[in-house]
Amino acid sequence: RDRKHRQRLQPINLDIGTVMLVTFCLVPYAAGEAVHVALVADGDTRRIDPSTLSPRQVRLAQLESQAKTLIGTKMSPDAKQVIDQILLPTITNDIEAEISKEFFTVQQQLKDMVAALEGSTQQTTAAKSTADSLDMQLDTCRSNEKAALEANEQCNLDRTAKIASDAAQCQALHATALEKCEEKNGAADVTFPSLCAPTQCNLANGNLCNMAAFAAAVQAMQSQVQEKNDEYVSMVQGCSDADHNASEFCAAAEQYAASDPCTELEQQAQEKQVECESDFGSAKVAICAFGTSLQGMYTDWEAVQSFIAKVKGENRTDSLSESDRQLEWEAVQRLSCLLEALRDEGDLSEEAATSCAANRTYPHTFDYLDEEIAALTSSLNFTWGDTLMTFSGYWWTVGSIASEFVRNDAHLTVSYTEGTAPFEICAESSSVPSGQVLVGPPMKPSKNHVAGQVECSKHVQFSVVVNPKGLVSGWGNVFMAHEEDSASAIDHLDTFALHFFDQSTRTRTWVNWHGLPHAYQEYCDVADPLPLNQDTTVVIRLAGGEVNVLYNGTVVCTNTNYGDDTGMGEGVMPVYTSSFAHTAADVVISNLVYTVLP
Repeated sequence: RDRKHRQRLQPINLDIGTVMLVTFCLVPYAAGEAVHVALVADGDTRRIDPSTLSPRQVRLAQLESQAKTLIGTKMSPDAKQVIDQILLPTITNDIEAEISKEFFTVQQQLKDMVAALEGSTQQTTAAKSTADSLDMQLDTCRSNEKAALEANEQCNLDRTAKIASDAAQCQALHATALEKCEEKNGAADVTFPSLCAPTQCNLANGNLCNMAAFAAAVQAMQSQVQEKNDEYVSMVQGCSDADHNASEFCAAAEQYAASDPCTELEQQAQEKQVECESDFGSAKVAICAFGTSLQGMYTDWEAVQSFIAKVKGENRTDSLSESDRQLEWEAVQRLSCLLEALRDEGDLSEEAATSCAANRTYPHTFDYLDEEIAALTSSLNFTWGDTLMTFSGYWWTVGSIASEFVRNDAHLTVSYTEGTAPFEICAESSSVPSGQVLVGPPMKPSKNHVAGQVECSKHVQFSVVVNPKGLVSGWGNVFMAHEEDSASAIDHLDTFALHFFDQSTRTRTWVNWHGLPHAYQEYCDVADPLPLNQDTTVVIRLAGGEVNVLYNGTVVCTNTNYGDDTGMGEGVMPVYTSSFAHTAADVVISNLVYTVLP
């Protein structure tokens, strides 16, 4: 193609004898010098750096250059045989096959990467749903915690006010009683005017010595005494009643002041605080698990985009560029056409070779899986690429009194870089209960499958999303933490398990923990079955001397047969999904998280 460059070609040795040997030599260009090669058709102004050429591209350049060297020489039958039996088969069986194999390899690589992206996308969307649910559960719990504090604080305010009011009323009743009794004492003394009976009279007057008038005066005095006496008796009763009422009221007031009617409300507020701290830990673990999954998904996404960019790029040495393959194919066809024309002593012009090659189009169409990738992004339950992530939409400022509880709008800043905390609350310095994700994406439990190990602690919690798919005979185990893998010892060792009853989705929570003051085995049986083919978040919490089982944030079972010292003991314990000693439950579980509570 270029006389200047053609002069630099090394000679071709065609030794046609018993063994046909074709020696192809590299073109000795100076280092760093840009040259035209057969991969670029005549008239194309692109320049290719030899250092960027793949081995196949170098071979193509050599083949075409050497084929062109043959132009102008007279073809012997042996030379034509070389073209037929060596050069053309090499192109078809080696180079063209190599190009096709490379195409399918790269296409499959992209499919595998998109499949991995699909898996991480499904995992991330599931993790986001769990984080949203648990954060909304936390938001509700904080609101209830504030209400419980308000009720307790109002009860204490009312109690203080009542004690003060009762004390004042007691004092007033005693004063009233004293006043009535003093009035009674004063009414006991009665003073009358003297009444004198006649000492003599003259019966001749005919008025019987005026005894009728005297009798009337005596009767009037008697009536006055009776009236005074009635008043006195009433005052005696009034004094007694007032004194009794004062004593009775003041005794009740003293009893009320000595009691604490707010104890139950205070306990409810404390229990709600423990529940919310647990929910806080669960929400934090779920949010951080989502963040970690999101980082992995982002890494998969970037890998896909980078890979596609390389496939769409050109002049690459990593065998990914589709345009390079197409150019190579075109060069191969031009070379084939040139060799065929050389063999057949036909038209050897560049135009003829190009025209011939145009009828041998590249046989592959690369699928960049745009629709599949677009479908993945449209399936997300969050906005891809956002630097702020929203869950419940709220974050609480908390304190020791209700007025310190403030519900704030919350959007967490996300870091997409793997190896960093995805959110600030996920940093090691974040003072929230620790959580360990044992199962992330949905999975079906199988017998004797170990999901991981947990560090034992006194107050702990397991939470898991359970989706029952069917019923099994006998006990169907969802998961079990157990300190020994011997079924014969299962009743006597520390155990934490969730089972389904025989042919049912009713659950039994089995918590046989270190320090149990009663029988070896304690259970929490829930009356209502879990719905089939629906997600239910099940939380099993051991704290404060009792076990609570919650479905979607609602307590459905409580067992108080645990002492304050009950706990998991020390060391590590394997967690099975499912147990080595039971039939695996027909369920799909996700987000199995173990949390150490305060």
